[in-house]
Amino acid sequence: MKVLKWVDEHFEESILIILLATISTVMMAQILARTFASSMPWPEEFARYCYIWTVFLSLGYTIKKGNMLRVTIIMDMLPHKLRRSMEILTNILMLVLFVILFRYSITYTGILKTTGQTSPAMQIPMWMMYISTIVGFGLASIRMVQEIISNFKNFNNPIETTIETTLKEAREEVKITGATIKDDTSLTGGDA
Repeated sequence: MKVLKWVDEHFEESILIILLATISTVMMAQILARTFASSMPWPEEFARYCYIWTVFLSLGYTIKKGNMLRVTIIMDMLPHKLRRSMEILTNILMLVLFVILFRYSITYTGILKTTGQTSPAMQIPMWMMYISTIVGFGLASIRMVQEIISNFKNFNNPIETTIETTLKEAREEVKITGATIKDDTSLTGGDA
């Protein structure tokens, strides 16, 4: 059970960290290779493919963290229950979109398996790169289902507005750096 909880909380984050660290390491090796000798033919392609994987893996991560890009100014003005209902409806629409994209990514990747197409520098089958779409849209679908369930469970609980969330995050950041906030006016630019 602890393993499943850890996977639920840290799966995408761990892989994203590994991929971004790998990109940095390989590109630094390429820079050094160009400085001291001739360049290697594969690092740019490798970094590009790792970046593609990070893009698709970040879909599920941003949904889980609640950082999907949204315009919430109108949502913040709605009454609580209407706002929660609109969030559920929006999440259901996004779930439908992710499931459709997941389905078509499986079809497209299956077509690529039969073509035998390989990458130019590393000579790996291209369908291995396109699996990132299957994994990304699959994880996004799972995370969206979790978000919908969470919205139903917390339907009667109040929702923080964007301003409240931003102020809360700012307070936490200031506390982390060792400073303390005396009142809300110090964050909004008023006289303390």
